[in-house]
Amino acid sequence: NEWLTTHNEWYEGVGHFTPSTNNGLEATNNVIKKENTLRERLPLSRFKVLAFEIVEKWSKSYERSLKQYSDKQTISLELWTSGYQWVKLNKSILSFSTECDNLVQYYIPAGDGTKITNVDIDVMKKMKWYSFDQYKNKAFNIWCVTLPTDKLKWLDGVCNCPAFFKKFMCKHVVGLSIRLNYCKPPPAAKNIPIGEKRRRGRPTKSKKALLVQ
Repeated sequence: NEWLTTHNEWYEGVGHFTPSTNNGLEATNNVIKKENTLRERLPLSRFKVLAFEIVEKWSKSYERSLKQYSDKQTISLELWTSGYQWVKLNKSILSFSTECDNLVQYYIPAGDGTKITNVDIDVMKKMKWYSFDQYKNKAFNIWCVTLPTDKLKWLDGVCNCPAFFKKFMCKHVVGLSIRLNYCKPPPAAKNIPIGEKRRRGRPTKSKKALLVQ
């Protein structure tokens, strides 16, 4: 009961559109290493001076509006590919109106499932589980995607899957928007065979372990 009553805000996504507990810190840490310390281990005296320089630089960049903010999501080619491949799975979707006239909720099967029923949705909405195994099997077999009725605002869509909680965008929002003709994927997103993932970054030049290079 401790994690359901006393500490019931432990899960990722409890703060909507806020960085994950560690995600925001790691992003800042990466900037410091790339732009300031250059991944060198500095003496304490030198790092203290550098820390003041970093804070001053950041303060001035915010004050002069030199640091630009993005209020819209940018979709990577990898995400476009994942969304397009999700569309090709041709999963069944159930839609429901919401209290807001300009929003629609879509329920879609997760994982390898292709069909869902109203009974499955009711079970998920009640959020009553009699065992952990039941929770694991039922709570994560349906995702709920909410999209604006205005197709020009599809980037404002939300999903309750773990990927969306971390990055504020996921293949379900992208894929459903493609399926509803709210947007079109770039041609490059269609080059990867269904079921395969686009490789990240540049091709590796090093050989596999235990091979002489």
